[in-house]
Amino acid sequence: MAHQKRYKLLPALSCIWIATASAADIQLSGTVVASACTIDTGTRDQTVMFKQAIAANYDKVGDTSEWQDFELTLSGCPASTTQVIALFSGDADDDDITKFANTQGSASGMALQIMTRDHLTEISPADELAVNVDIDSHRATFPLSARMYTPTGNVTAGEFNTTVQLTFTYQ
Repeated sequence: MAHQKRYKLLPALSCIWIATASAADIQLSGTVVASACTIDTGTRDQTVMFKQAIAANYDKVGDTSEWQDFELTLSGCPASTTQVIALFSGDADDDDITKFANTQGSASGMALQIMTRDHLTEISPADELAVNVDIDSHRATFPLSARMYTPTGNVTAGEFNTTVQLTFTYQ
């Protein structure tokens, strides 16, 4: 008699623990900017002087002093830099936020107005102004004008002093 072997397969219980992990995508981004230019020493820390103003002559809203021209010049710009953008920072006047406040002087009712030299573009606190870099000289010049301006028509005598800070970005 032939013997038959029977094989019984015992079901095996196994526990498989699967650790699930959440996938994460991390996106990294940045900006590559052009190299910096050099701010010319003659225009770096300049003071723009206004002629003495008589308070009684500023009795109407919008009365102004004469324009005082000045400029900021940057040189040594790399060939890859085609444009310089200046961000104008300073305290806005309480009565006219498009003008800079007289933050360091005792005269009241007077603010600072800045415009491009052609008087077509007014520059207010937190505004930016872009100029192209001259490809031959590698210079960028910001031709500007400033004047005292009364937003109230009620000016009191005293000193007029304010500071405008510029931050440059290069493209």
